Amino acid sequence: MTGFQRLIGIVVSPSQTFADIDRRPTWILPVILMLLSNFAVTFVVYRVLVTDSNFNQIAETRLHWDADSSGKPMSSASVKLQTESLRRQRERWYLLPPYAVFVSTLGMSGFFYLVLRITRTDISLKKVFVVVCWSFVIYRVVGGVFVIAALLMRGPANFFPAAPESWSPTSLAHLISRATVSPNVYSAVSKLDVFLVWWLAVMAVGFAKTAKNLTILKSAIIVTVCEVVYLILNAAGTLPGIS
Repeated sequence: MTGFQRLIGIVVSPSQTFADIDRRPTWILPVILMLLSNFAVTFVVYRVLVTDSNFNQIAETRLHWDADSSGKPMSSASVKLQTESLRRQRERWYLLPPYAVFVSTLGMSGFFYLVLRITRTDISLKKVFVVVCWSFVIYRVVGGVFVIAALLMRGPANFFPAAPESWSPTSLAHLISRATVSPNVYSAVSKLDVFLVWWLAVMAVGFAKTAKNLTILKSAIIVTVCEVVYLILNAAGTLPGIS
């Protein structure tokens, strides 16, 4: 398969595609696409939706949201200091996508490699990394297109700087009120999304097709249990709200 055929295959036929990836593991193309997608989403958020005119309002909303998550009230001096930090972050928006892509892919690859080895799965770290990168095409690239469209349709007036997952048009966060739950619970609920389920399913298929002794059922159980535990810890405020 060519790179383009693999991209189509991940969407329409992940089992056959990962069988091909197992024979010739590659990861550069999906990483490039993730970088482009993250650059696009970050540009829309920091340069289109968050403007000079509404920056202070959105920054203060974000800071109070984070303070509620941590349970630590912020003083006026702290708000001012953190606002300037967010302003610098907005000015350097182009540094965030590479950091987010490499931290998420490498961190998740290391985590799942340890879990799979603990469960006596015969798979290399390289193939775990390759599966994570290609499966992320569903969550970060295909899902990213829908996120960008949803953000642009809502516009700056309806933008809320909560968990980025809540920006997806298929996130369950749209079915609940932010005022009725804690920020941590809202963050966890926002991750419950069509693209999350699709991504987890594709990743489970990928592990099963690239490991020597792993069935799709066992792979699906491992991936699902890990995600459920993560969501529970996220909702409890034990982990940061990232995915």
